[in-house]
This record gives sequence, structure tokens and C-alpha cells, in this order.
Amino acid sequence: MYEVKLFDRSKRIVKISWIGNVQPEEVRQANEELDTIIKQFRGKPFDVMVNMKEVKVMIQDTQKELVKHQEWLLEQGMNRAAVVVEGNLAKMQLKRTAKESEHSNEFHFNSDEEAHDFLAAN
Repeated sequence: MYEVKLFDRSKRIVKISWIGNVQPEEVRQANEELDTIIKQFRGKPFDVMVNMKEVKVMIQDTQKELVKHQEWLLEQGMNRAAVVVEGNLAKMQLKRTAKESEHSNEFHFNSDEEAHDFLAAN
């Protein structure tokens, strides 16, 4: 499951929440919703806040789709990603996914508040 929303219009922050056992087709569906929001920014860079607290491990096919997802977001103008994550295994998977997609501006946090404060302050 997932949820996509415009979190902070003035700072151009989009929020994605991945919930439970995320399937590859859900990543593709999330991209369609993200595309609608991103178009509102008219080519300006944006940040993404990702909540992954309810995801422990992603299956390999979903991980592959997430690499494509991150590459696509970078092409669309994503600047930074502030990821809320728990658990060492999930963090390890995220680091590998970021490396594969060549996304070097991913930062990990313990809460939505910390992630938003980081993105909003910079």
C-alpha cells in the first residue's frame, strides 16, 4: 500500500508513505500520482519526504521498481529525499537502492517532524 500527497506547497515537498508489503505495481501507481503533483512545480526542483516506518523489508521486484522510481524522480527534478525509516535491514536496503539509482541526496530520520524540519530549513 502507499499514499502520495503534496505535503508543503510553499517548500515544494511531496510526501510518499509506503505501507506494509509494497508491490511493484503500487510503485508504478504512486509514480502516476506523483507526476500530477510534480507538474504543479513547473520544472522547479522539489524535495520528497518518504515514510517507510511501516515497511520492514521489500521483495526484490519491488526494490528493482524503487530504483526506477528514484531514477525517475531525479529526472523530474527531485533535489533531496528525507526518509523516515526504522530497522537496520530497511536502512541497508535503502542505501543499496539509492546507490543503484545514483541518488546521493538521501537522508534518514526517525520521525516525519525531523524529516520535514530538515527539508523546510534548507
